[in-house]
Amino acid sequence: MTNSASSVRRTVALVFYNIVITVALLLALEGLASIDYAFRDAFAQRPLAERLFTQYDPQLGWVSLPNIYLPNIFGPGIYVRTNSQRFRSSTDFTPTVPPGKTRIICSGDSFTFGYGVDNNHAWPQSLAALAPNVQSVNMGQGGYGADQAYLWYKRDGAALDHGIQILAVISPDLYRMQNSDFNGYGKPVLAVQDDRLVTNNVPVPRSMEMWSPRLARTQKALSNLSITRAIRGVFGLKTTGAVTETQKERNGETAKVVAYMLDDLISTNRARNSVFVLVYLPVRMEFTESVGGSWRKFLAEYARQRGVLFIDLVDDFRRLPPDEFDKLFFAWGSVYFPGAADHYTEAGNAFVADRIYRGLLANPETAAKLHASPVAAGSVQ
Repeated sequence: MTNSASSVRRTVALVFYNIVITVALLLALEGLASIDYAFRDAFAQRPLAERLFTQYDPQLGWVSLPNIYLPNIFGPGIYVRTNSQRFRSSTDFTPTVPPGKTRIICSGDSFTFGYGVDNNHAWPQSLAALAPNVQSVNMGQGGYGADQAYLWYKRDGAALDHGIQILAVISPDLYRMQNSDFNGYGKPVLAVQDDRLVTNNVPVPRSMEMWSPRLARTQKALSNLSITRAIRGVFGLKTTGAVTETQKERNGETAKVVAYMLDDLISTNRARNSVFVLVYLPVRMEFTESVGGSWRKFLAEYARQRGVLFIDLVDDFRRLPPDEFDKLFFAWGSVYFPGAADHYTEAGNAFVADRIYRGLLANPETAAKLHASPVAAGSVQ
């Protein structure tokens, strides 16, 4: 009986050890596969297009390089050219507006920059093409939050004489204001302190992405490994910084900062004898998911209270038939840089420019700046 029991125990132990070894081998194979996949995924991704035409800026995080020409960056013949002032333009802008012209400074992110299209087909230039007396300045920059667009205008745009400044935002621009980095790139953060607007996180720390993209990709691959996440879990660490307040509270703080920021843009433009215009640009997912609605309402109410022209393009997009709507956005897989997906096509940029122009003509103050008689909204042909 004793020998029999001992034999059973040895058999059970052998089976147990075999199971443990098998599981260990499977985990090792899974680990090797995960490592291989994580590194292949990190290094196979095409770098951000902005790496080719931007540089580190201690006040803004990043800004366009001056006098750069990339002839085929978004595909054959789809070029990016900047002037010596770092704006997306083939020529420099004089401090004063040329006689007979109305200068419009267009501030924003990649949707204003014209990610995926050439200089002439970004909506600021399409806007200028609608009226021969308009000179547009494209101050869009990929990845910018509304805070960075504001700071860049204050530093390099406000010094130029202009009749109108347009700040064009998408809903993600306001969420970007809540963070000190975007896609691994450091950025400034605006805050309200003692009833005034202050800029924190400056000079902006140089990110690993800026000085060593290869090392940054290695870090990304390692951070995505299962074992790395498991270790973080054991020691109570998180992939991102701890959030000490609810998203609702964060949005409330951001709304306060946005109001101060927009107030300053209104006063700055008034001092320059310019009219400030707020534009809300829709993103594609806005029509399939519940995103952006609260910010859109906030901006509309702010503009109503301050008497600011607010051009909201969401309904203009919604009124389009599905086949026409789809032509306004780049589809996934149809563009050289994946980041261009869901941005506006040439047709999308032309549509945006047309609707913004209609909005400007429908407002007496901006119509006067355009040397045109105000017309009813929607009547521009």
